[in-house]
Amino acid sequence: MSEPLLDHLLATMDVAVEAFAVCEVRKGLRLVGGASKAIEVHYVLSGTMYLTVPGQAVMVCPPGSVVIVPPGVAQLIAADQQPARDVGAADNCRMTRDGLMLFDAAGGEDGDLRVVCGLVFANISGSFGLLDAVTRPIIEDLSDLAIVQSGYRMMLEEIGGGALGTRALTGALMKVCLVIVLRRHFARAGHGSGVLGTLRDPRLGKAITAVLDKPAALHSVASLASIAGMSRSAFAREFSNTLSMSPMAFVAKTRLHHAAELLRSTKLPVKVIAASIGFASRSHFSRAFASAYGADPSRFRSNGANNAPAVTSDALRAN
Repeated sequence: MSEPLLDHLLATMDVAVEAFAVCEVRKGLRLVGGASKAIEVHYVLSGTMYLTVPGQAVMVCPPGSVVIVPPGVAQLIAADQQPARDVGAADNCRMTRDGLMLFDAAGGEDGDLRVVCGLVFANISGSFGLLDAVTRPIIEDLSDLAIVQSGYRMMLEEIGGGALGTRALTGALMKVCLVIVLRRHFARAGHGSGVLGTLRDPRLGKAITAVLDKPAALHSVASLASIAGMSRSAFAREFSNTLSMSPMAFVAKTRLHHAAELLRSTKLPVKVIAASIGFASRSHFSRAFASAYGADPSRFRSNGANNAPAVTSDALRAN
């Protein structure tokens, strides 16, 4: 993948933090967690995390490490290399008095290992998951970067406060942390990185960039194939195989995502927004939007941004 396209994808990445939790793990115990449908991003507050996922050797994550675990990957988290007993995460989860979700494998005491875990969705303009093609965890030691520790501290303090704009701000802070992780990952792994491996074809990248730059343009399979320098049939086949959706489904998702952002951030009439993203009919736009977002445009706008789950900044007391 060319650097300009990768930079474009990172710039247009939308990040939403759906939940936060803190894991406390004592030496000798191993926390057993199931696979999640979302990306899990771990930040090691203190201690060393020994992470095991199916089919791989134990990964050692020192304090200050950020670990991106792809969806659908079960995890085992320990505070030492040879834990004697497994503890089920679901059986040892509780809410603290401050509303923090706590996975406790430390018997109610401070653990030898403390990890902040976030469930994260990272999409490119609502069209495809940036990290969906990743199959192995990405681990980067960022203990030398104060901005990451500060970012996590701000996220937890912000969510604990529950003020207006919490969801937007925590998503923005998490995006900063993810971009730093991915930048260091690409600098270290280079072309050997498995991240975004399915998008390395520069021809598809040209078509994707065209849609992201101008979602309301009169895109068609033929026009996008021409931008990519491919035949219509070959382009449609390669695009669908790569992104698991047709080119026009990608266009539609990108347009509706752009509309959702306009509904959140402006007071433009729904009819004007519909026209600005290429819909000739407000009713057609409303049906398509409701099908994608579960609410018609007016209700979506009146509901506003969802509130993120509450968490306390006390989670960072170990630092």
